[in-house]
Amino acid sequence: MIDLEPLKCEHLLIDNYVGRLAYIAENEPYVVPSTYYFLKEERSILCFASNGHRINSLRKHDKVTFQVDRIESFRHWESVQVHGRFEELTGDSAKQYLKQFAEGVQRTIDHKNAERPHFLSHFSGRLQEVEMPVVYRIAVTLITGKSVHDLNAN
Repeated sequence: MIDLEPLKCEHLLIDNYVGRLAYIAENEPYVVPSTYYFLKEERSILCFASNGHRINSLRKHDKVTFQVDRIESFRHWESVQVHGRFEELTGDSAKQYLKQFAEGVQRTIDHKNAERPHFLSHFSGRLQEVEMPVVYRIAVTLITGKSVHDLNAN
């Protein structure tokens, strides 16, 4: 196992759109899958969720970890962990970031496999709703990564 260089860590984050968010709720760790968009220029991970357990917990304990993997086999994988702080976005800023999220995720999907998931078409409608989903970002404090590339593996 070797450490991933910072540029390779960023590339893995840019090249994917599903990761796992780790957070604390009532002194217990939770890990949930989450669609995301990496804003390299802002050094942040952009996400959204409905009001509920996750958002209530993040409002109380803002330190989080976000993990993204590329796994081909147990002898060939890369994993990146992002440590940061939860920041809730509101008002016009939240709407702007939700639009940026939807467009960014779609570009990532198009680049990877030309699939167009139907859930992205609902974002434009949600931008007009009175009760939007909670849009948030993870302000990155540290990015680390590991990889295993066993060239002898089949």
